[in-house]
Order: sequence, then structure tokens, then C-alpha cells
Amino acid sequence: MKNVTKEDVLQLFLSTVHPSSQTRSKLSVHMVSQKPRPKRVSSAAAQAFEALVHQAFPDIDEKAWRSSVDGETPTVVEFGQFWMKALNSEEGKKILGKLPGLIHEHPVAGEDEDRKRADVTYIEDINAFKSTLTPSVNVGPLVEWNDLPQSKF
Repeated sequence: MKNVTKEDVLQLFLSTVHPSSQTRSKLSVHMVSQKPRPKRVSSAAAQAFEALVHQAFPDIDEKAWRSSVDGETPTVVEFGQFWMKALNSEEGKKILGKLPGLIHEHPVAGEDEDRKRADVTYIEDINAFKSTLTPSVNVGPLVEWNDLPQSKF
């Protein structure tokens, strides 16, 4: 970047951004995350886990986790972090090992489904979608491009 001059930036603008440029192009990027959402613990899975905790550790309050996490269906990370602190023993680790099975057995309703939103247009067939588009009217330039600043150097 140290060797880039103002003239270089102006030439780049004129060749790639300016509306009258022959080499002007546009780019539209639509990204969909490939990273899966963290699993959530359903109420049924939480109750089943509470029952396991109560059987193994009757002196531990199995409902205490509810005050330390947000919402009725916390993420596995939030839920697991609370119980890792509370069940800090070998027996506790064995019970924590049963948590993924409980989550699989009692999933959160609609978690694995693709959540379609009403306010979004989903394009299934690109050619059919393009055929429904109408060309927009050219509104013309908002400013005169002939008045570009010229370098004084």
C-alpha cells in the first residue's frame, strides 16, 4: 500500500467503478453459513438429565441450572458448562456423558428442520426466477461524471 498513489486509485475507479467504463462489472455475493447451529437442550432432555442427577447425587439441587442459563432451551455448551462445575467428579463425568444421547432422544421441536421465513424469497430455479424480473428504468446519473477531480501534481 505504500507504493499506491492517488493517480493509481483514480485510474482504478475510472476503469472498474465509473458507469461509463467498458470494463465495469458488479458482484453480488449471497452467503449461507456452513457452520451448524449449536444443539439446544429441550425441556424433556433437561428433565431426563435432572432425574439422572437426582438419582446419583440426591444432595445436589437438580433444578439450579435454570437460574444460570437463558431461556427454556439452553445450548448444550451453556447447559454442559453449568453441570461440569456442579458435577466435578468421576461419577458426574459419567452422567454428563449421557447428555448427548438424551439430546438426541429428546430433540427441540423444529431444530433440524429448515426454517423457512415468510419475508424471504427462496429461489429454487434461477432461470424461472430471472424470467419474472422486469428491467428497471435508467434514472440517469445523480451527478455529472465529467467533473472528476484532476490531480494537481
